[in-house]
Amino acid sequence: MKTNLNVVRTFLLTASLAGLTHTGVVSAASACKGLENAACSSNSACNWVEGYERKDGRTVKSFCRSKPSSKKSPSNKGAQKESAEKAAGKAG
Repeated sequence: MKTNLNVVRTFLLTASLAGLTHTGVVSAASACKGLENAACSSNSACNWVEGYERKDGRTVKSFCRSKPSSKKSPSNKGAQKESAEKAAGKAG
């Protein structure tokens, strides 16, 4: 009886994990991932990153990555804070 229970638990766990990959819970791979330099450069959604050495001495190979999504909100929060302070009469 215990063996049957373990088989059922294993099956349910496997089915649950398989379901997560098909429901979008697990993120999908980038369209740019794994492309060579020429293919990456010709794809407008991708950027080629040259290899480099990290501070800890590890070498990172060149790779293709997705371009960041553009956001319409301003990214300079310091300027926003300064503007708000000037409007409130706190800047000096």
